[in-house]
Amino acid sequence: MVREKVTIISKEGLHARPADTLIKLANQFVSKIEIVCGEDKTINAKSILHVLGAGIDCGAEVEVVCNGEDEQEASKTIVQAIKDGLDE
Repeated sequence: MVREKVTIISKEGLHARPADTLIKLANQFVSKIEIVCGEDKTINAKSILHVLGAGIDCGAEVEVVCNGEDEQEASKTIVQAIKDGLDE
């Protein structure tokens, strides 16, 4: 299991376009990929409904958690995409 904290820099947070980018990236991997936001909210990074429903705003610190056979590559890719603003 790989865990890494990252700050959301997309101006509008994880709204439709950056959420779509995140989900497309996450679905390229076999590993289970989750985003922990806050103390009690863990969402499936492969589900548009979960990502949009979480209401993650710009400036929020989240933790990307990857677990599976390609967890290292998945974590590196997802975290870097978030740091790059998810194409915003």
